[in-house]
Amino acid sequence: MKFVIDHSVAAQTLVFPVFVESLSTLPNVQKWLQAVTVVSPLGARGSVTWFYGRSGEPDVVLVGLGEAARFQASCMREAAGNTGRALLKERRLTAAVSFEALAVADAFEAGKAEHIAAWVEGSLLGTYSFDKYKAKLAEQSEITVYLDCEESQTYTEAIRMAQVRAESTNWARDLTNEPPNYLRPLTLAQRVTERFAGTQAKVTIHEGDELEKQGFAGVAAVGKGSIHPPVFIEIRYCTNKTKPLTALIGKGVTFDTGGISLKRDHDISDMRMDMAGAAAVLGALDILVQSGADVNVAVLVPSAENSPSDRAMLPGEVIRYANGLTVQVGNTDSEGRLILADALLYAQRIGAARAIDLATLTYSVVGALGSKIAGILGDDALVRSLRSAGEPYGEKAWQLPLVDEYESYLDSDYADTSNISRVGEAGVITSALFLRKFVHPTLTWAHIDMNGPKASSSARGEFAVGATGFGARMLAAFLMEQDNT
Repeated sequence: MKFVIDHSVAAQTLVFPVFVESLSTLPNVQKWLQAVTVVSPLGARGSVTWFYGRSGEPDVVLVGLGEAARFQASCMREAAGNTGRALLKERRLTAAVSFEALAVADAFEAGKAEHIAAWVEGSLLGTYSFDKYKAKLAEQSEITVYLDCEESQTYTEAIRMAQVRAESTNWARDLTNEPPNYLRPLTLAQRVTERFAGTQAKVTIHEGDELEKQGFAGVAAVGKGSIHPPVFIEIRYCTNKTKPLTALIGKGVTFDTGGISLKRDHDISDMRMDMAGAAAVLGALDILVQSGADVNVAVLVPSAENSPSDRAMLPGEVIRYANGLTVQVGNTDSEGRLILADALLYAQRIGAARAIDLATLTYSVVGALGSKIAGILGDDALVRSLRSAGEPYGEKAWQLPLVDEYESYLDSDYADTSNISRVGEAGVITSALFLRKFVHPTLTWAHIDMNGPKASSSARGEFAVGATGFGARMLAAFLMEQDNT
């Protein structure tokens, strides 16, 4: 989809985003309403009403944003995604979008450039599809969308950044959606190396014997059951080394069978998405690199395939970490925290001032918060900043407490700690308490359990079926906001 700022082009389709209250501002609405019977309420949030033009005349589409008083950027992204899919379905090649009916909302006018950019972002996200492995693909020429707005540096830059955010988020979606036979740990490392070749991002791949030498005991243990070896991906993007180093850590389990503690679900094909945390931090880095952000960041991705075999990690094994802490493996299906522990220890070794880890870590977070909101735990100030950074992009997180009294749930009879709780409650909290054991006192830390919002089961608004790319925009926005402080 291509976007052009133009006020006067003759397009096949005219698109009008509208509020419930703003229909009267469009002079031709009453004429259209008299000519047809409208089934859905015009202007209602999520509605797309298509008026087909006579021969030689453009079609007109009214896209509902709901009530003006409740307007926010997410309304624009949702409407744009719905519109983009409608344009694809109708096989339109050109569309002109007019925002004149939105002037009734003060919130829209106050941040007009960013809200028009949100339309661009929502269009690109909503029309995403992961269909590369389908034998027959529907032919679709590129749609050119003409935007009725100022042709100024402010608008041009806002639109450019929207495209960067969407493209990077879609790359994160691509990585997460990949079938496991096409994305092993080494394949992921190769994709990362190729993506950042020729940029200021420096990629280092730790593999083989080097994992043991670097003290990555968790990665080595989790990955030893698979014939596809584990790796530890490190990327430095340090355009301003005077800033405190931030470590972004993403769980990169390219497929999780559960290991010897084999999963019992009927269909576990979505376990290919157990590296959504890795995709999120990589997507965030891609936004930073493409935007030329002035940051000091290290992206750390411990990556393994958790498979059962005669070499696989066994329940009851003890892993000794680089800080001397020993961990009893109570369940091999709680492997994500074992590899994140390596990355948290490494973050302190490379001098990070703060560490943020993202992972599809527990099912309990979904039970607590559902499929639209991530759980976040850690340093209160850092948590507030991250939640604030994600909110404008619809990447929501809710803070959960680190309850010290629950730490005893992780006690082991013969090691310093266990990787699972002996009590069947508060799983998202106890998993974070486990990770906290590997956070150095000098590190400011936050843990985001994104198992709920990692994927969407339906195409709606800015979301396509499959991976959402959750977290990429939140993390990039957080770091870019820190850049401005």
